[in-house]
Amino acid sequence: MRRPLAGRSPATFVVVGWIVAAVVAGFIGITAIGAVGDGIVGSSTTPLSAEQVAEELATERASATSTPAPTGPTTPGQTAPPASTTTPPGTVVPPTGEPPAESAARVIPTSGGSIVTRCVGNRPRVSATAAQGYEVETDPDDDSEGSVRVEFESGETRVRVEIACVDGEPTWTIGD
Repeated sequence: MRRPLAGRSPATFVVVGWIVAAVVAGFIGITAIGAVGDGIVGSSTTPLSAEQVAEELATERASATSTPAPTGPTTPGQTAPPASTTTPPGTVVPPTGEPPAESAARVIPTSGGSIVTRCVGNRPRVSATAAQGYEVETDPDDDSEGSVRVEFESGETRVRVEIACVDGEPTWTIGD
């Protein structure tokens, strides 16, 4: 009578079994991550181009003008000032029903990140996104008329951008 598995030790079968189990588990894991990944991170994780950002802002601007802007806090913990029926002397009030003139959005690329800016009247509105490894801080400059300072920082490296509106269009200066 012949032994079908003659010459093979039980340890060989255990090692081969573990290898097969590891390959099958790896395949199942990769398949599961691929199937679930779209639900977790979405189907597209590519950044928007400058043109796509401008289109998104234009779409958002169009929907904002057709829908009344919400009133109330703009920062967590900040309360809205009480409504007043009188206008303080020297306050310029835009005509009712007409939004203030708004410029097209401009993208300012820097080594520390990017800034999307536009002017509403002569006041800059900015949105800043830091590059990987950088932190961003946005500060309205109260000493000058309607300028905003954006600073990107990473260790000893700083990129400062001063943004203002001239004739309703954004202008900026990039410095260290």
